[in-house]
Amino acid sequence: MKLRNADSAQRGARSAREDADSRAAAGRRPDDYDDHDLDAEDGSREQRPRRGTRSTGGIRQGGSGRGAAGKGARRGGRKNPAKKAADAKGAESARARNTPPGGTRRAARPKPGTGAVDQVSRFSASALSKVTVLGDRPGQMVYSLAEQSRRKRGTYVLVALLIMAVLSLLALLAVLILQLVAPEGSANRDPAPIVAPPAGHSTLRPELFHAQDQQDIFAPITERAGDAEPLTQEQVFGSVQELSLSGMDLSLRDSEVTDTCTSLVWGDELAQNLSTGSCSSAARGVYQDADGEYVAQFTLFDLADADAASTTLESLDPRAEPGFVLPMNDGIDGLHRGYSQATAQAMGHYVAVFWVARADGEAPSDDDSMATLNVAAMDAALMVYEQVRDASEEE
Repeated sequence: MKLRNADSAQRGARSAREDADSRAAAGRRPDDYDDHDLDAEDGSREQRPRRGTRSTGGIRQGGSGRGAAGKGARRGGRKNPAKKAADAKGAESARARNTPPGGTRRAARPKPGTGAVDQVSRFSASALSKVTVLGDRPGQMVYSLAEQSRRKRGTYVLVALLIMAVLSLLALLAVLILQLVAPEGSANRDPAPIVAPPAGHSTLRPELFHAQDQQDIFAPITERAGDAEPLTQEQVFGSVQELSLSGMDLSLRDSEVTDTCTSLVWGDELAQNLSTGSCSSAARGVYQDADGEYVAQFTLFDLADADAASTTLESLDPRAEPGFVLPMNDGIDGLHRGYSQATAQAMGHYVAVFWVARADGEAPSDDDSMATLNVAAMDAALMVYEQVRDASEEE
């Protein structure tokens, strides 16, 4: 009887250990033992038979204790199969919820290298979502975007071209209107041809030069008439064959007119201003006194308007770019070398140049002969004052 009780206690201890192993296999950690399992193991160790005990009383007493422990072990070690199935199911549910069967939620232990979603993870998720939006072929989407950009640039270019075309049409319309309203003014601004001066020409410039810009008296002739005829010798010199002032008597020795104004000057800037100012004709004449001691040359340019005349006047100044009028008579040394002085004046749409000197090119004497000669030569521009008078009467 006592031996049977000992065997029962051993079987109970083995059953308790097997039950503990089955619980550990069901997902429990080794340190999650129930209190009754520990008691069962302690009881089993306490109830193991001691070999070699001779005392009958000891055996009986020990057997009685082991028998009780065996019964307790059987009660604690062996469980109802239905309860075991329920425990296993509960363990599975707890493991799915990361919650131990005891009901206490434990915090999930983060894996190494992971944690809260950082900025890089969010960026990666955003990038993945954008790639998903682009579709399976993002390269095709990029090509489509580039094509749209090219189309947009083409639209901008087309709009710019249309604007330029509209502006050009407006400018052309303005020119047509100007020609219809003021055909004479538009014709007057045609550039004049430039003729190079003859080879070996004189480059003498006056030692003393005076320029006089527009005056109010010439306001009636600020623009050349569209139907104006070129200058003629009779028109310019017909009434000024003789000039006289304070005992200085001058006679016209030679004269000419031309429709190429630039042939009477030298210097690139002066010729260009005459061309741009639409100089249509020019006249010049040489005066001398009876003794041949003095010489005076009068040159007149007919330009489109007063602005062109003022511009030409500036380029006649010796302090500007090199250039001046050419002497008409090669046989008079005073206009080719030596001392000379000149006065240029803007007179409405005309420019007049009065150039005087001693015939031999020598410096003037101490008297006022050169000053008198200069003033007397200005009377050669009588035709211009006559046009001012006629224009003022028409107004």
